[in-house]
Amino acid sequence: MSIGSENWLETSKLAELTKKLAEAGTHIFAACANKGYIAFPAAYPWVTGVSYEPSISGLYREENSPIGCNIVVGDFSSSVLDKMSVENPFFECRTNSMAAPYALGRTVVGGISLSDLPMWAGTPNTDIPEELPMPVVAVTGPIESMKELLALFQRESYQAALLTDQAETDWVDMVLHVEAEGFAAWVRPLDKAGILLLDADRTLRQLNHFCDYTVDLRQLDAQKAFGGILRFFAPTETKE
Repeated sequence: MSIGSENWLETSKLAELTKKLAEAGTHIFAACANKGYIAFPAAYPWVTGVSYEPSISGLYREENSPIGCNIVVGDFSSSVLDKMSVENPFFECRTNSMAAPYALGRTVVGGISLSDLPMWAGTPNTDIPEELPMPVVAVTGPIESMKELLALFQRESYQAALLTDQAETDWVDMVLHVEAEGFAAWVRPLDKAGILLLDADRTLRQLNHFCDYTVDLRQLDAQKAFGGILRFFAPTETKE
């Protein structure tokens, strides 16, 4: 697939469909977002996410990618793209969308498994900005209450994610397992978030300086916490 969505709220059916196809034995290859944001279906673990990396050659496998990239494709040639570039110079370039079918052909059709590919070292992102562009709420209390609060935001069409070190990643619900030392790698992928909930009960409390507001779900239920957060971030004229 060379198409996808960076809108997390529109992907539940896409997740259901692609998972059923994968369980039935279909190989699904999808392009990751060109700018490094989280995009679906590439991020799903049952989909092979593909990224293009210029100035290298060959195919590489990537592990633990925040955007679900499994295969990194270097510069490649394509007779189809060469023919299309005669009419449109755009096709002289290479993108993630073009790399996805190329990776499919080289691996599945060519009989190469991911384990056959060399590991992609890449250039890890270690830069963390002084502040994040979206509202960030530090949340403490039971993990299930955190998930309930997350769901309330999503039901109201907020593109929200919960960052936690005490639950496994669930891409459908946008519960993301993040360790404090690896947070820098998530800054770019999460740029499209409308609000982030940060589980501050354990190691992620090191990131509290990013947080604008704090909620203790041992003291408040999720619904009351949700209302308090909305009031806190409401424009000044709305509060008055």
